[in-house]
Amino acid sequence: MRWSSWLGRWGRSRPCEDVCHHWSGNGAGSAYGQPGRSEGQGAAVAHAVTRSPARRAAFEAAYGIAATGDLDMALADPAVDAVILLTPPDSHRDLGRRILAAGKHLLIEKPAGLVTEDTRFLADLAGSAGLLAAPVLQHRFRPAIRAVAAALASGALGRLCGVHCLIPWWRPQSYYDAPGRGTYARDGGGVLLTQAVHTLDVLRALCRGATITAAQAVTSPLHRMEAEDLVCALATFGPDAAPGTIMATTACSPGMTETMTLILERATIRIEGLSATVLYSDGRIEDLGGQGASGSSADPMAFDHASHRDLIAAFLDTMEGRAPLAVDLSDLIATREMIDAMV
Repeated sequence: MRWSSWLGRWGRSRPCEDVCHHWSGNGAGSAYGQPGRSEGQGAAVAHAVTRSPARRAAFEAAYGIAATGDLDMALADPAVDAVILLTPPDSHRDLGRRILAAGKHLLIEKPAGLVTEDTRFLADLAGSAGLLAAPVLQHRFRPAIRAVAAALASGALGRLCGVHCLIPWWRPQSYYDAPGRGTYARDGGGVLLTQAVHTLDVLRALCRGATITAAQAVTSPLHRMEAEDLVCALATFGPDAAPGTIMATTACSPGMTETMTLILERATIRIEGLSATVLYSDGRIEDLGGQGASGSSADPMAFDHASHRDLIAAFLDTMEGRAPLAVDLSDLIATREMIDAMV
């Protein structure tokens, strides 16, 4: 199994380096020497693609994996089965189309295009070609989130009665001073699509749906940017239309961990970053585990990458017929529609 990773136009090459390293660390057997190469699941990174000669040289020196500026060459390699697309949102539709047209499976970073229609386009294209296309929604793979999903699915906690979601993150002005960041032309939006999308996706999945009933999205006085950096919304969640609230921002200095509170008939579940706790009505407290940073502060890369490794492993399992796709573009489309209703 061979992978091609496209670094593209990030201001740094670190995102692809992380994914390549994670793939290496994810092998079921031993990983040999170089990040990105795994024996246990028969997978290896074949190419890293970026238009920056300096990043290509640095990547090759650090990891010993071939880097190129020629995407067509990488896509023409018959040994490549799949591509991880890590470029900014404004390139997702065109590059995703080229990857699928080349007959490669696609693992694509959120938000999979500037507008929701771009995501639908890629989903339809993959379906017509008989290829896999899945989003990088790695928060679904956090152990605590999986434990909460199992607890909810058991039905033992009763019906969902209320929801509160708070994403009080921080990004300094220097973050938005990067060319195109926080604009509709490059990113497709602000805090909702770039930061909050992961938490909102988990919230929607755990609650089995969400409908926005009212929302206010603004650009706060704390940032100079085109898109929104502070959003408040009212919503109903799940089949019983439980009432709830959402607040998401990157204007809350110095940045605090995101939380989700799910009020059920027989317990309250509190999710804080990578951890989750069940507070039962009879006084018992159950720790569902998980700890670590989540990227809420000024450093957007300050988080653990284990869930990325698990996501890539699950994608490979589906490619090799061992399991159905754990999360696909229809999930991202549903979350994007939720976001569209808030702006």
